[in-house]
Amino acid sequence: MRITLLGKNVRNVQFSTIASLHGINMFTKCHNLTMLNTLVDNGKILWKEYCKSVTLIGIATGGLECDLELLLASIHDVMIFCIGKKELETLKNVDQTKRDLRQCYPLIDYLLESLDPNAISSPLPTLVLDLVQSFLCPQAQQLQQALDNYAESVTGRWACLSIHGHLVATSSDFDELNPREARLMLLLAASQDGAPLRETPVYLPHMSPNVAFRAVTCKLLSDVYILVVCGATPPLSQIDEIVLLCWEGYAQVIKEAKLIHPRNFPMSITFEPCVLAILVINIPKRRCVFSRHLHPTQKGRGMSGSHRLDILRTFYITTARDLAPELRIDDQERDYLAGLTETYWCSEYHKCHAQRMRNLLCCVLYTSTVHNHTMRSITNQILQDLSSNKEIYW
Repeated sequence: MRITLLGKNVRNVQFSTIASLHGINMFTKCHNLTMLNTLVDNGKILWKEYCKSVTLIGIATGGLECDLELLLASIHDVMIFCIGKKELETLKNVDQTKRDLRQCYPLIDYLLESLDPNAISSPLPTLVLDLVQSFLCPQAQQLQQALDNYAESVTGRWACLSIHGHLVATSSDFDELNPREARLMLLLAASQDGAPLRETPVYLPHMSPNVAFRAVTCKLLSDVYILVVCGATPPLSQIDEIVLLCWEGYAQVIKEAKLIHPRNFPMSITFEPCVLAILVINIPKRRCVFSRHLHPTQKGRGMSGSHRLDILRTFYITTARDLAPELRIDDQERDYLAGLTETYWCSEYHKCHAQRMRNLLCCVLYTSTVHNHTMRSITNQILQDLSSNKEIYW
């Protein structure tokens, strides 16, 4: 079975082109060869086979091509998440499997749209595929206590609360999940069609790829969802009552947390006017916070929000990620980078600077007029503020 993914800026690929891509893969397999990838104008085509039964073909241009293999792995995770690994491996009935996979299309569409900063319908711009996108708010600890209480009440585990598709708070045991599994949970919540309460059987690609769990998603307010993984009981009707009991007193707390978006940082964290966008990563937790709306009173600033996202994504994927070997997704040895804590880019139109301080990695997009030594000073101060601010709770 083969699936072709049309990546960023790829529109209306002709059937003959798709057939040719499949043909190239079949030809190389017949000759005991493996077609890994090929380069096209400002882009890349990648073939990837999983479980000896599914071949994904991805096409991407721009900064996303650097992480195209990770994108295909994420798509494969979505497929397992929806129907299970055993079903994908055995393919006893290909037509039935194709029909079963239709349930994962909304998740895949959501993921692809979120990777395109120019998509008008994009619900959430996504910077990094292997990290969980979050935002930081002073209410996170209160919400964690509420989640723990809610999960216990429904005899569940691994509960989370999302606002505008960002992870805001989690239950105490949520970190047991692989970061990509946690991201799938967020995708499931964010891609709901507005139903107030829904249950979905899900397979966790790393923890339980063949045995399904029951994921219950509940809409608390507009763009606010809670998700909990629990057993077959209690029934949805009872969970509906439990939700009311557990969350009725937290409406104001959640409304205050919503005000953090789209800045995604508490107002107690201030940024210099020369800072255009920022990406902060908590390395052990594999969570990231991104903002391109740091200065609400200053509009325009000569660079579109989508352009800022693209620049910062490319800078992180191609350069800044090397500052955190724990986040490396390949097996390449880069001993010459050991101990590196800073890196930067300079161009005619902008500058980028990244610095690591213990468990935090900070990538900042600056105006082109800022001096290099000033960049270092500002980034360092941001990291110190994030490390010492008592309103920051990951």
